[in-house]
Amino acid sequence: MSLYTAMCENVLLPLADYATRNCTMRYYRLYRDMQWLGREELQRRQDELVRETVRTAYADIPFYRELYDRHGVNIAGVLKAEDLSLLPMVTKDMLREAYPHSCTRDTGWPWREYCTSGSSGSPFAVRVDNETMSMARALMFLRANYSGWNIGDPFLQTGMTLERGAVKKLKDILLRVEYASAFDLSDRVLDRYLDLIDSKKLDYVMGYAGSLYCVATRALEVGFNRPLTGIVSWGDNLYAHYREKVESAFKCRVTDTYGCGEGIQIAAQCGRSDGAYHIFMPHVALEVVDDEGNPVPPGHVGNIVLTRLHPGAMPLIRYRVGDLGVKSADETCPCGRGFELLAKVEGRDTDVVVTPRGNRLIVHFFTGIFEYYKTIDTFKVIQEERDRITVLIVPRPDFKPEHWTSLKSEILEKGDPELVIDMKLVDEIPLERSNKRRFVVSKVGR
Repeated sequence: MSLYTAMCENVLLPLADYATRNCTMRYYRLYRDMQWLGREELQRRQDELVRETVRTAYADIPFYRELYDRHGVNIAGVLKAEDLSLLPMVTKDMLREAYPHSCTRDTGWPWREYCTSGSSGSPFAVRVDNETMSMARALMFLRANYSGWNIGDPFLQTGMTLERGAVKKLKDILLRVEYASAFDLSDRVLDRYLDLIDSKKLDYVMGYAGSLYCVATRALEVGFNRPLTGIVSWGDNLYAHYREKVESAFKCRVTDTYGCGEGIQIAAQCGRSDGAYHIFMPHVALEVVDDEGNPVPPGHVGNIVLTRLHPGAMPLIRYRVGDLGVKSADETCPCGRGFELLAKVEGRDTDVVVTPRGNRLIVHFFTGIFEYYKTIDTFKVIQEERDRITVLIVPRPDFKPEHWTSLKSEILEKGDPELVIDMKLVDEIPLERSNKRRFVVSKVGR
């Protein structure tokens, strides 16, 4: 551990937590230690959290109380994680209708509303308090540790937050983050990021999988040859050809991670056990189920259903996140961590839209814009020509023409003003034959 890492972990970040009414470092230390516990002890602790979460939700949240009563559920029978299958599943649509009056509560912590499209293309709002977000941020640190990174090691991060307010700027300074926008991934901008990695001697890069792929592609094109120590991927799907190109360009392993914008960090790869993901058992209970909510065996594809093991301001219990996954049949991992294993995540298919000026619009370019338009139920972007995209929109009742005008202007301003954008209002956007939701599809050859 470097001196600066020790100072960050023991002085600077705890002080930042105190000043902002957060508790990230307390949970980081807890989760860092708990990952090495045996499976039996982790399961025991997870079962305790399941009982507490379900009982709190039933007592404090009308949405869950009415749902369980309507289904005749006796919550006294929910004693452990495997008993969650006794409860009905919850969807975005159900929570959207109940939000905020019937599905939130006052925890005494400050809270914020987060809007997310996730992988569904459906804008959705959640309320997350500071304690819940501290848990998620602690796991963001932990997942980055799996790449070899330690708190305080400088790194480049690609992201969608263009406005870095005072708190974010302070975080960037303390953690020595060089923040790079993933809204603009043109060659000129990618060259600047590669120069930044080289001039600052950065050993780590983190960000959306699509943006990492674009950076790696450019690195190979221009002959960039500085090896890195670790790369952390999140957000969209890390396809096999993405991983191959990134690892080829930077001569290091990619640590892929899995989370959702609803404030849940779910799992991360450690580099062992055939690419399996360690499920963060102290934070989330993950089920893989069929369409009726029944568990499917390890090795078989099913719907991912999540229970965040902390009720927070808005409990998420048996929440069908919209992704497909496969539980691993392996009980242990050679790395020694005791967490359960997720073999793969299969439900987030996306593409990259290349614009007339050469910008590359990854999936989170679009979700970063659409998620704030709550009058849109679902969207899909289709590119069949280099200079044109068609946006399919399932409108909500309060959708107005001026909302489309604003949204279109934002895409042009942040993406490429030369892009031609057509809109089609539709009643529904069907799933693919694979039962996956692809909401950014490019049919233009690269």
